[in-house]
Amino acid sequence: MLLESDDEVALGHRRLAILDLSAAAKQPMISQSGRFVIAYNGEVYNFLELRRELEREGRQFRTETDTEVILASFEHWGADSLLRFNGMWSFAIWDRDAHSLFLSRDRFGVKPLYFTSSPHRFAFASELKAFLHLDGFDAIANPQAIEARLAGNRVDHVLLSGVEALRPGHCLEVGASGLRDWRWWNTMDHLVSVPSDLSKQAEEFRDLLFDACRLRVRSDVAAAVSLSGGLDSSSVLSALAAAQEHSGTERAAPHWRRAYIASFPGTSHDEVMHATHAAEHVHATPVVHRFSGREIREHLDDYLYQYEEIGGLPGIASWALYREMRRDGVAISLEGHGGDELLGGYGMHLLMALLRGPTVASAPTRTLDLIRTLQGLYGPHHPEPPGGTARLALLTFPFVRAAARRLLPTQRKLQGSLQRHSGSADGDERRRLGPLTSILYDSFHRESLPRILRNFDVYSMGHGVEVRVPLLDWRVVCYAFSTPDESKAGGGYAKRLLRESMRGVLPEDVRSRRDKLGYNAPITDWLTDGLADWLWDMVNEPEFLRSELWDGRALLALARAKRESGAPWGPPEMRRATTAVTAHWWLTRWLKRRSLPSHASSVNSAQSW
Repeated sequence: MLLESDDEVALGHRRLAILDLSAAAKQPMISQSGRFVIAYNGEVYNFLELRRELEREGRQFRTETDTEVILASFEHWGADSLLRFNGMWSFAIWDRDAHSLFLSRDRFGVKPLYFTSSPHRFAFASELKAFLHLDGFDAIANPQAIEARLAGNRVDHVLLSGVEALRPGHCLEVGASGLRDWRWWNTMDHLVSVPSDLSKQAEEFRDLLFDACRLRVRSDVAAAVSLSGGLDSSSVLSALAAAQEHSGTERAAPHWRRAYIASFPGTSHDEVMHATHAAEHVHATPVVHRFSGREIREHLDDYLYQYEEIGGLPGIASWALYREMRRDGVAISLEGHGGDELLGGYGMHLLMALLRGPTVASAPTRTLDLIRTLQGLYGPHHPEPPGGTARLALLTFPFVRAAARRLLPTQRKLQGSLQRHSGSADGDERRRLGPLTSILYDSFHRESLPRILRNFDVYSMGHGVEVRVPLLDWRVVCYAFSTPDESKAGGGYAKRLLRESMRGVLPEDVRSRRDKLGYNAPITDWLTDGLADWLWDMVNEPEFLRSELWDGRALLALARAKRESGAPWGPPEMRRATTAVTAHWWLTRWLKRRSLPSHASSVNSAQSW
């Protein structure tokens, strides 16, 4: 941990060295003028292009880092420099002359940034656990946040009382006059004109994705791809290979053609066959790690401490896969997050579009096409969607929709989200989007993707691995949201634009695969095997049984019934039990943790004294 301090502020940083491994690149970093000091978490991938532009303006550089480019850009262009950055970040810049602290978070919140403030102190960090070690900070639970998570609601409240998260695409300035928060990014302001022809859209989208991959393979350390076997991660792997073959990559990672694959033998979640095929297609080495519930149990406490949230057990396999990457010397993982929320990969998205779009009477061809596409997402391991073609078509009639909106849990959650965010600055603007694209916009910016990004940052950074996501390049995102609904779902396929753009690039059986599994560990299987004793011990703890936040006796009875009968856990039962148990673990273990374990991840913090 390095520290840079003035009389008013201290910046601390523990560095994950990715670009320029020399001591000159350490942080906190001071600008050449001596005026600005930065603590920075993330990567600005187009730093080479920005550096050359600044050099033409007479700027000189001492390091080969993107960190110094951010400092020089901020000194040259001020806050307007943010719009020039293509990357992910949370950073703080101390202005020694103005005695002010400027904090910024990237467009879509890939990197986290938490803060707490009072009349006498301001402090920030990239992890919640940092606040447990902040002198004078009273670490207590936020009851509203706990109750919301137990109820299955997705809210913005942080679990620690007195701690807030800077919102994606926002800046925060801390000075003598107090705190000023403003929004610097709105996706709706950056939509573009696209061709009407799907094939031309796909060609332009492919070019953007290839360039996003070209930028994101820049590194001075080894990289790899985390490969699930699904469309998104397979597309990233294939696009990386194609981008290098077509145009090469300046400052490319020394080794990246390795694909890390999590395997769950004997379960329906195992996609090794599909993932291995995609890797071999581009001559990448598949590195398969097989995980069992018994092995995972050995590391469960470490995982829950690092996770610092409630729920989330299905993510433990990803956490364990990053551990294996780091053991092999890999510090960068390229991944396919965002494709589902950007292009309509979940059945819920299509179902909501049926409830909000045209009726079968007013648009029969489109309605039936959307129904066929929805049905294609459900493979042999998934329950069927709610009814066949005829029943789904009924959902498009107004009187049936009214009943469905009251009855479908997913629709209730969506309506709650729309009500919570109805006052947002881009609410009125989104009315010009199609029904499906509007639903995806919320899913991408406010619902499922922010949670996924938070989780995977925690999983990876806990082992010193940086996750890079080409599908979240702002140019790719803005292009996708500019295309009509039919480009996202239609012709029997979800994520249609990505599939068309990968024609001839992906193996055809991967490109045209319609069913979807999701990249999660098989917790329902493991609760009857490797995790059964852990769950049993937790539900029998006196504090768990006495809690007023959940019905401990009922959950104990459920666990006993499963234990005695050997019956499998259903997904709703699993979520109910593991949410309560992980909440109990968080309250009784995580919240009271004061010593940092040896594997603690990087922490950026600032505190005024």
